[in-house]
Amino acid sequence: MADSTVDSNTDPNRTAAGTLLYASSETRLRATWRALIPLVVAVSVYFVSHLLLESAMGAVAGTSTTGTATVIATVTGLATLTVLIALSAITGIVVAARLDHRYVRSYGFAISSRWVSDFGAGALIGALASVGAVGYHVLRGYSTVSVELTGIGVGGTILAPAVLLVFVLFYLSNTAFEEVVFRAILIPTAAEGLHARTLERTAAVLGAIAVSLPLFGAIHLLGGGFAAVITSAVGGVLFATAYVLTGQLGLPIGVHFGGVAILSVMQSPVSADPELTLPSIVVAEWTTTPSLAVSVELWIVRLVVGVALICLWVRLRYGDVSIADQVVPDDETDSRRPIDS
Repeated sequence: MADSTVDSNTDPNRTAAGTLLYASSETRLRATWRALIPLVVAVSVYFVSHLLLESAMGAVAGTSTTGTATVIATVTGLATLTVLIALSAITGIVVAARLDHRYVRSYGFAISSRWVSDFGAGALIGALASVGAVGYHVLRGYSTVSVELTGIGVGGTILAPAVLLVFVLFYLSNTAFEEVVFRAILIPTAAEGLHARTLERTAAVLGAIAVSLPLFGAIHLLGGGFAAVITSAVGGVLFATAYVLTGQLGLPIGVHFGGVAILSVMQSPVSADPELTLPSIVVAEWTTTPSLAVSVELWIVRLVVGVALICLWVRLRYGDVSIADQVVPDDETDSRRPIDS
């Protein structure tokens, strides 16, 4: 990743460590460190929370004697994890704000009616892109579709409403965490460094997205192996598009969260033991075990449909489709107001 300023006038009194950490005439750390430190902190808190909770849940599961008790324990664990994921995101953004001398709201949290409408539109776009991708796969013969009421609550579980609420909040917190860390923190900071290294504004943003994709994919390694790394990186293009065109997190969080629709239709389990899935009246099933190529194809279709709908929404809502100043400000105007200004 490039540095935040060109070092043509490095302070001769600065130590080697100071030169490594700071660019010339800068009181902030180099862009490299301002991107990496919050990323490492947030992801570390995220994974440590997962590991500690999994250990605790494993001990609790061993003492559960009934199906209801197991469900309650699982849902309690997911609720706790939801809070821990939110804390991971908050930790990352607070660290980033302090290092970057910026307000927290400048990271895409300028909450307004537009932000809320972006989130709603994004959720719809994410759902439509997911359903469109499933429809494409059915036409290709990779999947079959049937009408069947399934998922939590179908068997008459009285806990169904509470379980569904926890599931929704869990997915929402997880998508928000990923958008905060890999879009709102990483992309503008990396783009700032690249732009300062004489890269043109659009090229700097594209370079920053390219930096973010493998990192975003890597966080999914433990959950789904190499295939998840590849497909997540493809999905990262979709979410990054929503972010760079608005400079706010409402649209990308919405698009990411709307993708839960594909988990519902494909009946992907939220919990393996006991197996709990989101409710759905349409169920798609693979005709064969999907290969990596088929999975990537599914994501590419989802990407194409999603990007087209994002551009349409941004054009209607904002008047034009262009990189938002909040991502990389024009040279004349810096819309990312610093804390100490």
